Amino acid sequence: MICQIEITTYCNAKCFYCPNEFLEHRHISFTLFTKIIDSLPTQSDLLLQGTGEPLLHPQFWEMVEYAKQKTHSISIITNGTIALENSQLQMLKSVGISIDTLCVDTAKKTGRPDPSLIINKLLEYHSSIPEKIKIFAVDYGQELQTLRTFALRHKIILFVQHIQPKSSYQSRYKTNLLTYRNYHCRYIENNIIRYFFVDGKEAPCCFMIDRHKALSRDEVFKYLSSGNVPECCQQCGELTGVSRLSMRSNSKVTI
Repeated sequence: MICQIEITTYCNAKCFYCPNEFLEHRHISFTLFTKIIDSLPTQSDLLLQGTGEPLLHPQFWEMVEYAKQKTHSISIITNGTIALENSQLQMLKSVGISIDTLCVDTAKKTGRPDPSLIINKLLEYHSSIPEKIKIFAVDYGQELQTLRTFALRHKIILFVQHIQPKSSYQSRYKTNLLTYRNYHCRYIENNIIRYFFVDGKEAPCCFMIDRHKALSRDEVFKYLSSGNVPECCQQCGELTGVSRLSMRSNSKVTI
């Protein structure tokens, strides 16, 4: 099981597909963070990631140190705008760099950070700890072959996530309304993840976005068992059959 904590909802990017700007912005308190950590099984895989940029939290490295003392492995996904020292990279199990395009103009139009300011950092990180660095991209219909070629050339694992069809994400864009194929969710039925919002509220997945509307595992299970879909789960890929993530490593692609 993966344990994921949304440590902040502040972000220094304006990605058009992210509902971040419509959410309340706050940092998790160190006290609440330690309370969550102390409640987890030992040696958990911990992802410090939510709707914000994790490295903006002023106590980020204090939280990493505390979690490591409790024998947890820590991973993050960052937009790459905040530099990491080699000693800091060594403290993390993996570092995902979020880049959707290598085109500066496309990035600017979509609210993304300038990729020309990130690529050199990414390559520097990868030369230091190649086994830890990954690229994460959202496919919203842009040209992706250049990014794929870059990842292949430098032997960096690339994850591509399709733009979210979930209703809770769509503040600036619309996707086609999808038909529900089933009322079964792996996250609900298999306890894949424990997700903690910035206020400490727990959810059974990381895709509910609005903590005020998020439901517990048992509550969602009751809805789905009766053939209904709660608001926090509407148009979810688990129910509509939309694959979320593909991974390209060298010449192989897996779903």
